[in-house]
Amino acid sequence: TPALNPLSLGNGVISEPIARALERVTKKPFGIKISPQNSPVSPERFSGYHAGVDFETFFDEQKKDIPIFAVCSGKLAMKKYASGYGGVAVQSCQIENQDVTVVYGHLRLSSITKRLNEAVDESEQIGILGSGYSSETDGERKHLHLGIHKGKNIVLLGYAQTPKDLNQWIDPMTLLK
Repeated sequence: TPALNPLSLGNGVISEPIARALERVTKKPFGIKISPQNSPVSPERFSGYHAGVDFETFFDEQKKDIPIFAVCSGKLAMKKYASGYGGVAVQSCQIENQDVTVVYGHLRLSSITKRLNEAVDESEQIGILGSGYSSETDGERKHLHLGIHKGKNIVLLGYAQTPKDLNQWIDPMTLLK
């Protein structure tokens, strides 16, 4: 497992959720308006403003286990199968003294070994990406959807329906740079 470096912005620090994170945001950045007609991904099932960042996998990673790491320290708040994601883990953390929930979507559910309410340290492996186009990813391509929602409520939505609703989310890339 490669060691990941925490990257800081001011006094907030989050770690890369996946090795070479900055190279992977090539299709769906935060806030992009998506519909089946204009999506960079085909076929597209969803519409709205992307409430997270998609970290794509590289060609040579399709058959490999790709580890996903916690971006912050906090407790595992949820792990389950969810429509649109397949396996999903949600972590409760504080980032820049603000309560947030972090959604890690499209994981192999069986790879999330922590129990609910168990501590997950920053940079600790939280799971492995699910196999593309399988039930592990709810039929989606192999990638990580990372969403950071403000507050303690768990919200699994991958898309906000209005720009105002998008304000409840934080662009993870602003914290990685």
